[in-house]
Amino acid sequence: MFLAQCKNLLCFSLLVLTPYGVANEANNDKLQFSGFATLGAVYSDSSHRGYRKDVSSDKGVYSGEIDLKQHSLVGLQTNWAISPSFDFVYQGVFRDLPEPSLDRYTTLAFLRYEMNTNWSFRVGRTAPDLFLLTEYRDVDFSYAWATAPNEIYGIIPYRSIDGVDVTYTQRVFGGVFKTKLFTGSSEAEISATSVVEEIKIEDLVGLSLSFDHFNWIVQAKYTQATIANDAKTNQMGIDIISQIPDFLWPNADAFAQSLRLAGKQANYASVSGQYVWQDWLASAELARITSEDQVFPSITSGYGALSYQFNAHQVYGIFAFTNSDYYVFNEPGVNRAALGELIQGVTSLKNFYATNQQTFSLGWRWDITNYMASTLQWNHTKLDEQGTTLWLTHPGQEVAENVNTYLLSLSMVF
Repeated sequence: MFLAQCKNLLCFSLLVLTPYGVANEANNDKLQFSGFATLGAVYSDSSHRGYRKDVSSDKGVYSGEIDLKQHSLVGLQTNWAISPSFDFVYQGVFRDLPEPSLDRYTTLAFLRYEMNTNWSFRVGRTAPDLFLLTEYRDVDFSYAWATAPNEIYGIIPYRSIDGVDVTYTQRVFGGVFKTKLFTGSSEAEISATSVVEEIKIEDLVGLSLSFDHFNWIVQAKYTQATIANDAKTNQMGIDIISQIPDFLWPNADAFAQSLRLAGKQANYASVSGQYVWQDWLASAELARITSEDQVFPSITSGYGALSYQFNAHQVYGIFAFTNSDYYVFNEPGVNRAALGELIQGVTSLKNFYATNQQTFSLGWRWDITNYMASTLQWNHTKLDEQGTTLWLTHPGQEVAENVNTYLLSLSMVF
């Protein structure tokens, strides 16, 4: 049923533009309302590391806990067809956030102008085109898994950008080629065990290329942005290190500046694809994150997924990984005995974004109706001792371990 409803990603995109699910046209066929929702339960068996959906979450799921907040959400969307060429889209997604506000709940709010069948322009709040699932990342009903792989989707906390984009679409070689150029700014929270940091980005510029040929699609994306502010913990480290005398830490001030984030550039590049063959669906993404002056470690992440459809059921498997360098303090001439605690703090700052893990997942989806589905998924994650950013970790308990996580969700569109 699932593959019959949405044969490829172009069908999924149409869910966004119609908008999602069944539109309620009520008293005005120019004003449409729709929505989507997920009720998700999570259980994880680690006492040291708390499972979370992405790095913005300030709450983790530890052994013995059953969590109903990480994956539960309600999304509401309205589409106003102002004229044949202009429409306005608003989407709010209500979910558990470290800093709840109307601004954070608003994921889409843009005015779109379709000049002709080839060119379209949007201004306002849109989704940054970084992923294979960009346009329906929060619509869990639109894909088979209980959640998109954390190794790709959990690293980036930015769910929207405020700016403009232009899209060119052309039919060629029996398929649809699409180019999108977008620019803007954004802000989001990134959470450690006891700290929530707001990180802003500006001068964001991205290019997305895709080719859709009926039952397969390939995409290539590249985005760069400038970090607009220093995290509070980084600024605190800069202030402390800058005051240390040379006899304890030679060139301490120069090292302190290496902790500065503001003004540094970060880059995100990815390739992805999806292929449908009879009852089989295969998809994959590979991404690379880099930064200017290595203000955070380079990260390589990816996944491959395969699912099989039979009647109203779908079984699937996913292998995902993320790998990054890990900073080891080796600054010359530093008095380690006197500054041991500070060195430990500096190492944590340098490795805040380091992530090293591999996850194997098995799952089963049941399409209960055309607009409701349940998904059961088991994740087995091998966590390296160095680099567990995707999890919340109690201080002093950064050990290598294998963690099992179980996810049960009920998703729907309406």
